[in-house]
Amino acid sequence: MRMTIRYRNGMRVEAALLAASRETMRVTMEAQRDAIELHKVDSGWYTDTGEEIEIEALLPLADTDVSQFCREVYPRTSTAGHGSMFI
Repeated sequence: MRMTIRYRNGMRVEAALLAASRETMRVTMEAQRDAIELHKVDSGWYTDTGEEIEIEALLPLADTDVSQFCREVYPRTSTAGHGSMFI
């Protein structure tokens, strides 16, 4: 999965997601030699060095099933029509 990470200073970086769970993500970026780990603390994501980041975009690769992914990474994410009082 491709993703866009936004740092607090406004810089955006494209990355490739290698692995993820509810608390951690392992990503690789073109400008860095080694993969880095992102850690979830409360409702925010942080780099290995403690810098807060925002996951700005997640783009699945073609023919990749990501139907359960967001539920694992963002367990509180609501989807339209799921648990809505209007259905």
